[in-house]
Amino acid sequence: MSSLDAQQLERSSLAAGTLGGHLRALADAPPETPRPALVVQGGGMRAVYSMAALAVLEELGLRDAFSMVIASSAGVLNGAYFLAGQARESVSIYIENASTSGFISPRRFWKVIDVDHMVDVTLKRHHPLDQDALAAAPAALHAVLADAETAEARVIRHPEAGFDIYEIFRATVAIPIFYNRKVALGERRYVDGGIADLVPLAVARELGAVEAVLVMTRVPGHRKLASGPLFRTLLRTVRLGQSSAVRARVYEEDPLFNQTMEELESERGRIPRTTWTLWPNDVGRLVERTNCDRSCLDASVEMAKADTLAFLGQPKDNHDVVTPVEPGTA
Repeated sequence: MSSLDAQQLERSSLAAGTLGGHLRALADAPPETPRPALVVQGGGMRAVYSMAALAVLEELGLRDAFSMVIASSAGVLNGAYFLAGQARESVSIYIENASTSGFISPRRFWKVIDVDHMVDVTLKRHHPLDQDALAAAPAALHAVLADAETAEARVIRHPEAGFDIYEIFRATVAIPIFYNRKVALGERRYVDGGIADLVPLAVARELGAVEAVLVMTRVPGHRKLASGPLFRTLLRTVRLGQSSAVRARVYEEDPLFNQTMEELESERGRIPRTTWTLWPNDVGRLVERTNCDRSCLDASVEMAKADTLAFLGQPKDNHDVVTPVEPGTA
């Protein structure tokens, strides 16, 4: 894509009548104006896609267009850096830092994903979060964690909950099987929030959101089904220090996620429409949870950028007609 084409596409994504134009107006609106929630999906290294998408939203001045950012797993990290105005620079967390053996190593079978290295070295030393900017953001960050004993979801609002943000990161990405620690916050211990809620749209609604914009790292049609008997036997055998409730969530079907996917896949047919979902357009360019290949990560980032601009350029309402921006116009 040429520079001129990119500039034209960017203008089109913020044109009147588009979703991007609507969000841009909300970013400049008075504080009391109702705004949608922003729901961000994680997924290990696959979350490079959602971070790159948030980087586009940030660059287009849409950081203040949302009432809240709510996520689980790596989506919490991405959402925090977006609210702090650091999403663009933080795509490199995945490309340059998380793609090394210090973070992911299949040979380190007892800790394939070293969450401690990610938090204590990559984030704290190399990509420190601007916590003052995060606290000053008009939208609050809501992190979904899974209780390590019951596997039930707990929603933590930062900074009101009073927990260290880096410990929230550590807890919500403490992935069973790949990283088998339980992370203490207060009197309870937690593991990967995706165990409890992969796409916390229902939680956003419980918190008062009427509309939501979702950034997904899975494609339409994906479902979380029950694992086969071999995986179940392996999980029971190694036990992994996890509670029976958490182990069951790992291998059982996820009705909440599957129901949410069905709803999002049919959103275009509903009037009035209350959700707008950014989907990756090519599953072949998505990376898997532990993929460290930099060329694959780069391809996922480029896909996210193009997908996000196209997503923002869609009509905000089903009946809207979008007038294309002519070359050379503002």
